[in-house]
Amino acid sequence: MKFIDFTVKNHFSGPVSTVIFRFYFLLSLLLFSLLFLVPIVVSVPAFAIEVEGLYQGSVPVSSRDNERERNRAFNEAFRQVLLKVTGNLDVFSQPQIRQAITNADEYVDTWSYATLPTTSSDDSIATEQAPDEELNVTFFEPEVLRLLDSAEISLWPDNRPYTLIWLVIQDELGQRELLGSSVQEYEDILTLLKTEADIRGLPILLPVLDIEDMRAVSADDVWDMNGEKLIQASSRYPSESVLVVRMFRALGGEVLGESNYLFRDQVLSLESFEESAEDFLKSSISMAANELSGYYAVLLSGTDSEIKVNLTVEGIHDAEDYAGLLNYVGRLTNVNAFQITSVDNESIELILSTGGQLRQLVETIALNRNLLPVSELVRENNQVYMSYQWNQ
Repeated sequence: MKFIDFTVKNHFSGPVSTVIFRFYFLLSLLLFSLLFLVPIVVSVPAFAIEVEGLYQGSVPVSSRDNERERNRAFNEAFRQVLLKVTGNLDVFSQPQIRQAITNADEYVDTWSYATLPTTSSDDSIATEQAPDEELNVTFFEPEVLRLLDSAEISLWPDNRPYTLIWLVIQDELGQRELLGSSVQEYEDILTLLKTEADIRGLPILLPVLDIEDMRAVSADDVWDMNGEKLIQASSRYPSESVLVVRMFRALGGEVLGESNYLFRDQVLSLESFEESAEDFLKSSISMAANELSGYYAVLLSGTDSEIKVNLTVEGIHDAEDYAGLLNYVGRLTNVNAFQITSVDNESIELILSTGGQLRQLVETIALNRNLLPVSELVRENNQVYMSYQWNQ
């Protein structure tokens, strides 16, 4: 374990396409071909971002010198990391995970303190008691993965799809307002929303609410949960799922609300009665994160059914492309091992070992632009043949 004197911050980064087409139909055809041996040619755009900061956690503390408090902060930061890495609260129900959390210092790679911004207050006692320091912790990724593998807990790969959020708030006078990326009001609600998404490692987008958006959907459409209009209005955004949230916030601060989560022809719903905005938004984000992490989760050691994927990649023009492809394949969580079988002109053939998690592999590749399907995909017994174009 090392001590370093700088602050680690959690953040998301990655390119976002400005124009992108939905790919549900094409991906369905691709998966159909896997199951029924139907060859097909498809081209799939990207809806994902590589989420950073998954192995970093931050916890407010009141002292830099209290070792007991530091260990408590290690435990809490480790809980943050395990939740982001798996995407599911069920991880804490595993005895092996609960035991590991009590020994979180064994998984720490680096840690540092940072001074929190001070806030003015007339209450000197409250200000004096408030934590003024923050412990930032980075955990050793290989050890965390080894823990999850040993406990047979699935990992949510860091290449994750965006979720677009339509959020409308109604005040006590019946006025409704859509919240978007450029809206200045209800900043506290947007901050809560982004904080909860960050806690779960869920990449989110808010509509820009420009003329095109306002022509496509109104605040009343969002309040009425008009699925047809919302899906159509969402098609301009690089998201794979849509979370629709409506809230009525009383003067006392309590919330009456409802959320619908639209994902792959499914609609999941929850309702809130007189709870805080924070709890309601936490439940809404949790609904989306649980569904996505469950869909894309992979077991690191795979399953008993071993499937060999014969992957042909065209468009390898130079050493940079070659190195880029090998790095990309090596980082695919769904691939346990791979080997190069031939290199011919601008084409490379590889054999991938997927541990039986073929659907997750196809889904993960479809989320990224690096490999674009260009020819037949066929499954024959335990052999799968896939052909892609390298696009970097």
